[in-house]
Amino acid sequence: MKYLIDTDIASYYLRGKHNLVEIFKNKGPSDLRLSMITVAQMQVLAYINPHSKINLSNINNLAMRLGVIDIDRRTWGIFSKTKADANKCGKPRGDLDILQASVAKQYGLIVVTHNTEHYKGIVEYEDWTSQ
Repeated sequence: MKYLIDTDIASYYLRGKHNLVEIFKNKGPSDLRLSMITVAQMQVLAYINPHSKINLSNINNLAMRLGVIDIDRRTWGIFSKTKADANKCGKPRGDLDILQASVAKQYGLIVVTHNTEHYKGIVEYEDWTSQ
């Protein structure tokens, strides 16, 4: 695995936007993962609007196809250090973004996101929406 798919990219994928279906296919599912953070955030969207393409069935199918990385003690340790460093530098970030970055750091993954400002200076990232 090489890439950690952020929530915005996963939701674009499920809605068929930005040619992500083709990009995911070309990259191959063995190189792509979701975190439990992304799954949970998409589930919130599904509960808000159950008739959307971002529904529990589609989320579960995507999670099964790509695999989901859970959060463990090591992730939380990385989170604590990363959050402290960001705050000390005067660049606080949202907790879920830092937690997502922590998962990527733990497993040596590149975060795939359109929200590049959330990850700048914290972890390596790519934006596949412009490909």
